Amino acid sequence: MGLTISKSLTDYIKARYAVLVIESFEEERVLGELQGIAKAINHDLYIWNSTDGVTYANGSGASQEKTLDFTAALKFCENRAKEQGSRNIFVFCDADGYLNNKAPAANRRRLRDFAINIRKKGYVSNCIIIAPTFEITTDLQKEVTLIDFPLPSREEVKSIISAFLEQYKNVQGVTINVDNELLDKFVDASIGLTKLEIDNCLARALVSNRRIDASDLKGILAEKKQIIRKTGILEYIDSQLNLNDVGGLQTLKKWLELRSHCFGDEAMKFGVKPPKGVLLTGIPGCGKSLTAKCVATAWNMPLLRLDMGKIFQGVVGSSESNIRLALKTAEAISPSILWIDEIEKGLSGASGGGGDGGTSVRVFGTLLTWMQEKTSPVFVFATANNINGLPPELLRKGRFDEIFFVDFPSSEERKKILEIHISKLGRNKADFDLNRLAELSGESQFGKDVVLAGAELEAWVSDALIQAFSRRIDGEQNADLSMKDFETTIKRVVPMGQMRKDEFLKIREWANENAVSASLSQNTPNGVVQSEEFIGGRKLDF
Repeated sequence: MGLTISKSLTDYIKARYAVLVIESFEEERVLGELQGIAKAINHDLYIWNSTDGVTYANGSGASQEKTLDFTAALKFCENRAKEQGSRNIFVFCDADGYLNNKAPAANRRRLRDFAINIRKKGYVSNCIIIAPTFEITTDLQKEVTLIDFPLPSREEVKSIISAFLEQYKNVQGVTINVDNELLDKFVDASIGLTKLEIDNCLARALVSNRRIDASDLKGILAEKKQIIRKTGILEYIDSQLNLNDVGGLQTLKKWLELRSHCFGDEAMKFGVKPPKGVLLTGIPGCGKSLTAKCVATAWNMPLLRLDMGKIFQGVVGSSESNIRLALKTAEAISPSILWIDEIEKGLSGASGGGGDGGTSVRVFGTLLTWMQEKTSPVFVFATANNINGLPPELLRKGRFDEIFFVDFPSSEERKKILEIHISKLGRNKADFDLNRLAELSGESQFGKDVVLAGAELEAWVSDALIQAFSRRIDGEQNADLSMKDFETTIKRVVPMGQMRKDEFLKIREWANENAVSASLSQNTPNGVVQSEEFIGGRKLDF
């Protein structure tokens, strides 16, 4: 455990904070840390759980009789604390179920009495509760102090892996082929996991072929992804896409490119702070989510998708705990990208008036505070289709570095998007008149200010391919995708921009004042703006 948390815990104990709560899934690791602290400050350590009762951790480890009951354990601890000259740390591992709102109020009253006596009678003792999550009831709010217990730091992860490899280095029939460079890669792959999870990953790699070498790195990464997904809140996105797969949005891509080098030690020494994040808002189906997947590959960073819908659960207090856990995990894996897709849907009740008892407001407050004050290199990539659904606090400077507006693609952008999709089908782009295709998907086909979105262009390519395949099925043996198929299928398309024209016009008006256009200005060679250049947002040219 790092020096900071060790000293922090020691200071709390020496200051005689009566009740400390450590929220952590790593009970074994926390207990190990407390054992070290107890030894360093010459305290006796007692540990209670619901199956063994109170156990004296400093000596034989024998459990005390008749202390399985929580209140009986508290009585035993207070009797021990009364003894002349005794110095104690009392740890409770299963206390959360005995102290929540559903438990008898007498349990909480008993703990409060013990805490009061620690202060009033001068007991040299502390109560420490370890739990993955802990519901702080109203009557315990002034007695309880929450302590953060972060996941293992990079130095700790390196120590854990090194200790595991050292343990099996000289075992007959086992080959450990890990140099310093590969060790660093193993550390990178394991950041964000608990000590137990790291040990499990390494053990699984070892038993599969009785060796650990570079070939096991992918297996550890795969195991890490499964562990992150197991939370049900964060999803590890494994994307092979890059920014070349995004048609257009040149201003946004240039902005991201300039910040891709701002996360290393060199940038830190130069005085550059890690970018906070970016918010993409605008027309649905125009590449916002796709860009998030591409940035992770371009920056060579893990991409964690935060599902705001899964943050909110039925148990009181669990939503707040879920958001804290997700943010801690993202920080532990940093540098990383935290992708919050359609953020407005998850924060729909954050402006008040919701019927969730204020849960949305509290979750939103936790997220806002973290975004404002975080120092770890976690880049927040948020997308939103409906900017009106976002609380104004989220949009002010300091939360995001920039707000970009993604509008319908211009003629040049549509040509690029169509070229990308045609090439992915294994067809030669030279066989198609891209200028004509851009024209068919624009204003000349559908009317003023109505063009196809990126997702609609992709669907058009798919429809045209089906049209070509149907010709082959009907007996045209050499039939393949052609301009004719595009011209036939475009007649069946009803653009989203036509159905929601007024709505998108209002969004564009907002963007002209409050956001930066993700696209470059598209001018003709003679400097005259193209007729369909209606893209919203302030224009930046790099």
